[in-house]
Amino acid sequence: MKLDRSNFYIVLELISNFFLLNLLWLIMCLPVITIFPSTAAMFGVVREWVLKKDSSVFTSFFRCFKENFKQSFFLGILLSMVIGLLYANFTLISQLSATGKTLLISILFLTVILATFSSVYLFPVMVHYQLNWIGILKNSFLLSISYLPFTLLLLGIFMLMIAAFLWQPVTFFLLFSVGAYFIFFICNKAFLKIEQVKITQ
Repeated sequence: MKLDRSNFYIVLELISNFFLLNLLWLIMCLPVITIFPSTAAMFGVVREWVLKKDSSVFTSFFRCFKENFKQSFFLGILLSMVIGLLYANFTLISQLSATGKTLLISILFLTVILATFSSVYLFPVMVHYQLNWIGILKNSFLLSISYLPFTLLLLGIFMLMIAAFLWQPVTFFLLFSVGAYFIFFICNKAFLKIEQVKITQ
């Protein structure tokens, strides 16, 4: 009985931590301009969980929020500009005549794919390594190409998150923190592989 009760409280604490982190992220995203710093803070917290570091959700979240604010805010603006530019290019290309249209759309489609691949690594790389914004972008791109199976798995997690929300909207209150945990867990596998390569060289 004691073992069952202990396991029950462990599971309850785990769910509570994910719920609290998800709630903190949602609240801190409300000003809109803080979406990217809040997301960086959430990934900073789940990083500590994946690496088995004991930490308070509140303390870790706001510490990571402060540490990554400038960098994540800048990268958020940059990412928003890229999305806007890609959308504007697609709108312009769609209005062109058939001559050369297919080629331009193909190039744009490839650019979108590469940008999407890179973006899934942005926050894990940001909170795991001490890099400037150029280093974050470069390493996110290289990781997305070098570890393509991991990249596809990460995109699969995003698809599962969307499917879970459409199936049960109530999952919204746990979805982002749980998703962030599994995303960083997979990214950490790539990070460990990089470290192993460095050791063997």
